[in-house]
Amino acid sequence: MPRPREYSVEEVLNFTVNDIQGPKDLVCQRDAVPQSKAVDASELEDRLNRIERSRSRSWCTPIASPYDPNDPKEVEKDLRVEREAYEELLGDNGRPCYPIELGLEVFNNPGQYKEILGYWQDYESAVGEITERWVFFFQLKRWKLFRQFQQRNRRYFVFHNRFPEFQQQVLERRRRHGLDGDVQLLEAHDKQSKLDDWMEYQDYELRTYERLEKGFKEAQERLASCRKALAEAGISAFEGIQELEFAGEYSLTIEYDREKNRAENKVQLAERKLMLAENRLKAARSDDLGESVERATWVRLFLKEIEIAQIRMHELQRLAEDARRELEPYKKWWWGRRIEWGEKEWEDPEGARRMIRLECESTEHQDRMKKLDELEKKNHEAGMAHFTAKEEVEFAEEAYDAARLDNLGETVERAALIKMALGEVGSAQAQVEEAKESLEKIRLKGRVLSALGSIPRTRGKVKRHEVLLGWIEQQRQEIAGGCADVEKGGGRGVQQETELSPKVKRFMRITTGGGKDNYRFYRSSIQKQAGD
Repeated sequence: MPRPREYSVEEVLNFTVNDIQGPKDLVCQRDAVPQSKAVDASELEDRLNRIERSRSRSWCTPIASPYDPNDPKEVEKDLRVEREAYEELLGDNGRPCYPIELGLEVFNNPGQYKEILGYWQDYESAVGEITERWVFFFQLKRWKLFRQFQQRNRRYFVFHNRFPEFQQQVLERRRRHGLDGDVQLLEAHDKQSKLDDWMEYQDYELRTYERLEKGFKEAQERLASCRKALAEAGISAFEGIQELEFAGEYSLTIEYDREKNRAENKVQLAERKLMLAENRLKAARSDDLGESVERATWVRLFLKEIEIAQIRMHELQRLAEDARRELEPYKKWWWGRRIEWGEKEWEDPEGARRMIRLECESTEHQDRMKKLDELEKKNHEAGMAHFTAKEEVEFAEEAYDAARLDNLGETVERAALIKMALGEVGSAQAQVEEAKESLEKIRLKGRVLSALGSIPRTRGKVKRHEVLLGWIEQQRQEIAGGCADVEKGGGRGVQQETELSPKVKRFMRITTGGGKDNYRFYRSSIQKQAGD
């Protein structure tokens, strides 16, 4: 009879049903292993079947397949998302940033829409399944934020009878940025002309731009302040470096973190030595000692501290174990409920959600969850108390070892013992201060490093927003030039009625080239006028 193949533990743990040509081989191998527990081949196969099914359940973490932007399903999803966002944006008097008739080809050949497309593609990153083709989606998201801000502003200024003040703020902000065009805002924003509505949105983005500019200036000031503090501390670092891009900042940050960790460890060690010295001073001043102290008596003092600390540690260990045992049934119950919910969600998602909601709303479930929270808190506190007690035992053992190594005669005067302990405390305090000073200098370097990295980030945000502002100003000129209804009372209703008309298509035939330059031209022109 041929010898059955032997399987490693790793191979067995990774078995699937298809890997098993015959569970009998495993049974044969089991019989050859001393002290093995009996394994039923049918039961083993059934368990592997259950494991295989569980690997594909929604409550398990699946192995994500690589994202393919050319997958027809992904393309169809992106088109649907963009079409819905486009229609909603138009329905709310928004201005889509490129004609939807161009389709996805615009991303391969953006042409005049390159800058504004790039702005919306970078609007958010690392957001799950969102792709670079979701442009109208993010435009709509930003437009909704503006609408919310618009409504909050109305509620505040109208309620306090200060709406003219808000109107004046908008006019002054336009003058500061060199933008022409008078805006006439109404308390009922949906009664405003499309031009005034768009200029109010322009003001919303100008507010954001001013906030970003302020952040950039603050980053520059913070860098100058950190450099000054570094120089006053006598530290030479990052000289000649005006800013750091991501790669440079990342490598220097890793080096800084290592240096900081070493310094923090030195501080902890110095503080522990100080505690030990203070403990020895306390022992030297103990009433248990006479004017003359025998070496054996001195050592026994610290041995007694170990015994006391051990008794406390064992008591707290018992309490921690009791807390764990009390918590265990509730943890098992909670894990069991989650597993069962996961299985039912796989079979019937809608029914499972209803069942879970009803169960979570029940008094019994809420009482159990409340008890679970209480026991978890109790378990945590008991565990921390036990951990602290263990550290106290270790500390007492260190003090005992130090006492045994003291270079003392058989008998020592108590005054001399106290003097020795006082010297140790003074020396330990100096070491703590020196270690903390060193750590603070390293942290100063970290602040400069952080400030150097923030400069290109904050400036990049300002530059990106200039692209949006250039495009917005160009749209304002398009609207003011007669490409949209500018009569008051036009509002959102007119836009919705003509949503699919040739007029709407004309709205979409816009250009974004030179938007950023237009915006900069307006700012520079007003500055020149101010200088004249």
